[in-house]
Amino acid sequence: MPMYEYECGSCGRRFEVIQKFSEPLLTECRLCHASGVKKVLSSAAFVLKGGGWYASDYPSADRKKGTDTEKPAATVTETKAPACAGGGCAAGACPAKS
Repeated sequence: MPMYEYECGSCGRRFEVIQKFSEPLLTECRLCHASGVKKVLSSAAFVLKGGGWYASDYPSADRKKGTDTEKPAATVTETKAPACAGGGCAAGACPAKS
């Protein structure tokens, strides 16, 4: 069920109510019990996080600049020495280390 936000004309406070779309609008403040309550528009609680289509497919120019600066620096990768051709390395007696 959707959540609606109401504002009281008497006390000026806002409160939220979970109600069906088919239910009638509230007429009484749940905080001070005065009449004259109106339903107001509120911002949605919808937040996109992470790196999905919204970040990669439709970035603005400022967003592109921001993501370029967020990229990590090049990392150093370890490379393994090539396998010993003599086969002695597997037994623990590497001729290259002698």
